[in-house]
Amino acid sequence: MPPLWSRAGDRAAAAQPAGQSVPERPAGPPSEAPVGSRRVAAGFFDRFPEFYDTSETSSFPWRLNLRHDAIFAEHADLFSGARVLDIASHDGRWSMAALDAGAAFVLGVEARPELVDRADATLRRYGVDEARFRFVAGDVFEVLAHEEPQVDVVLCLGFLYHTLRHNELFTRIRRTGATHLLLDTEIHRGAEPVVRLADEHVARQGNAVADAFSYGDTVLTGRPTLAALDLLARTQGFDVERLSDWDGLLRDNPEADQVRDYRIGRRATLRLRRA
Repeated sequence: MPPLWSRAGDRAAAAQPAGQSVPERPAGPPSEAPVGSRRVAAGFFDRFPEFYDTSETSSFPWRLNLRHDAIFAEHADLFSGARVLDIASHDGRWSMAALDAGAAFVLGVEARPELVDRADATLRRYGVDEARFRFVAGDVFEVLAHEEPQVDVVLCLGFLYHTLRHNELFTRIRRTGATHLLLDTEIHRGAEPVVRLADEHVARQGNAVADAFSYGDTVLTGRPTLAALDLLARTQGFDVERLSDWDGLLRDNPEADQVRDYRIGRRATLRLRRA
């Protein structure tokens, strides 16, 4: 069977004649879910609305609630009793979602100390047992190399495209012993296994942070195609099990705003399994 993305989004991109725009459709195969079954009537973040105000980055109700459905509702089987690593845990929004889904413990790693403080404070205000979570402020690569946490599931949500150190990242994830990785990331649309380079200024809260390989106030980053992600994963012992059903989510929630990157296939959510 050909890879999932060769049956839809990136295949369409590759077939376009030079100079013509890429069709606007989510990455991955067309939805097989019945029409209406992916309707999000009551969002997760409507139950925990404080997260709408604890970050400057993409705190839009439709965006957060649809992402929660694509990451957690679709993959709920992974979390019961699981130890979870939340890479670039930001304000703790996805750590909270993992705990709510049944995770036994979440370790969040975040480079910006003010976001770690907000995550700690918000989870405490919502009454989460402090024995079930810990947030560490520090460079993701350095913290994982030093602590070598052992977990069942890794969340890498909105981080991979803020770095060019992809092979090192997958190595650190593999060494956690995790059986599954949930990855939500911007991607470059194309059929070949390539990574498109970009630079980011570190001042913005939602951007990359300076590290040992950056110079000045910018960081070199890379957005891989889905084919490149598949290759990266396979070389580190992971297989792409499936892509989340953004086609069905967007079909059944047509009024959703602030999700155009998913609509046009420039962002995707993937479930990876240790081979």
